[in-house]
Amino acid sequence: MRKTLSLISLIKQIIFAICVTHFVTFAPSTGFATGPETSPRPMWRPGSVLPDGIETLIADRKFKGEFSFSLFDLTTRTVIEDRNPTFPMTPASVTKTITALYALDTLGPDHRFETRVLATGPINNGALQGDLILVGSGDPTLDSDRLYDLVQRVKQTGLRKIDGMFYYVTDNFPQVYQIDQGQPVFVGYNPAIGALNLNFNRFYFEWVRTGAGYNTTLDARGARVKPKVTLAQVEISEGTGPIFGYTHGTDTERWKVLRTALGQKGGRWLPVRNPNRYTAEVFREIAQGAGIALAPPTAAQTVRTGTTLATDQSPALGDIIKDMLFYSTNLTAEVIGLAASRRAGHDPATLNASAQHMTTWARTRLGMAQTTFYDHSGLSDQTRMTAQDMIAALTSVNDIDQGFEMRLKSIRPRTATGNLDTASTAKIMAKTGTLNFVSALAGYLTAQDGRKYAFALFSRDMTARQNADNENSERPKGSMAWLTRSRNVQSGLMYRWARLDGAAN
Repeated sequence: MRKTLSLISLIKQIIFAICVTHFVTFAPSTGFATGPETSPRPMWRPGSVLPDGIETLIADRKFKGEFSFSLFDLTTRTVIEDRNPTFPMTPASVTKTITALYALDTLGPDHRFETRVLATGPINNGALQGDLILVGSGDPTLDSDRLYDLVQRVKQTGLRKIDGMFYYVTDNFPQVYQIDQGQPVFVGYNPAIGALNLNFNRFYFEWVRTGAGYNTTLDARGARVKPKVTLAQVEISEGTGPIFGYTHGTDTERWKVLRTALGQKGGRWLPVRNPNRYTAEVFREIAQGAGIALAPPTAAQTVRTGTTLATDQSPALGDIIKDMLFYSTNLTAEVIGLAASRRAGHDPATLNASAQHMTTWARTRLGMAQTTFYDHSGLSDQTRMTAQDMIAALTSVNDIDQGFEMRLKSIRPRTATGNLDTASTAKIMAKTGTLNFVSALAGYLTAQDGRKYAFALFSRDMTARQNADNENSERPKGSMAWLTRSRNVQSGLMYRWARLDGAAN
């Protein structure tokens, strides 16, 4: 009887060894300066279900394109698993994590953007004997409510009218017509950038059917105020073609929208392409409502000496960055990247010029030797980053910001079919990135055994992206289905990694 039990026990051990060898064989790892060139094989918790390997995941999810990733153990400083870790990929909005570090390192977490109102003369009996000047520093968080409060502070000085001109300053920050020319002109996530930015450089277009026509309104709404917009015009057009058409005039931005796309009623945010003038016109509209008469705004080339009547300050950069990483706001990323380049002593005239300075910084400060940035938001598909470089950055953040992990977004674990992994106790803090036929995810994983890892996953199908109508369509045919397949592969990998038994490594 004992011999029979021993034989059965031996057979079980052999079967277990075969299963482990078959299911848990990973690709060779690429070494870092902080760890060995090879890493131990990951081990699964006893009794856990062995998820599919990466190649099986890719096949089962019917993913097409390029897929690259790396998983790095922060305790042992070793690569646990990787695939094409040195292949240059398109990071999309994962770029924002590096932009955040660039800004924190250069500007500091307490940096605040200021919007000022200057007067070039004295105020006598409510009249300014001189010019009024609105000066911005690129604040990406300014909204109509805060602009209203700024006007109220100006009113408290006793100002009711000006004898001179109302100027807004434009040359103390690069002016960008749109972040990426390869994106649709009508989408709010591809805004213009200026020294003065308001409501993420968007206005609200609202419509209601009345008989055979429509009543339309354009406003710069906030939570408390809703000033009207005079910079833009929207015409409802007949016929067929693109839903939105756009023409940029000298002082007016003209839009066309197809009547057949409107329905009974609705509303949509549309971007402005001259944010400096837009902000100045809304300021004037609010001022007139407060009893301050101002002339139409005029662009000024330089900031003249004047007395500061009122100032608005943004939240601290650390808070701005947390919101940027959560909501993935492209305007914020580009502004803080430009501001960092300017603080570093550069004077970039374009986003690409500023991104080149960030590239140099990232290679020197973070060891991202193979990465090249084209902008600060990741909206361009020309930026290139490797999974290995992203791991290098994620393992260097404590030198810049010890609380950086908590600035990232908490992401709920999922299975390879996209369902929530309700049984998992793993914690994921990461940044997502999405373009048409591009998907990325990078950050930190605390596995179920408490072990911590840094990870980077990049996927793309550049052939499909190049064949898609990215300039005229927000969601080209096939892009959403591809994105679902890519994310399911990512989730499948995270499912595997969350169940690693770190104690066995």
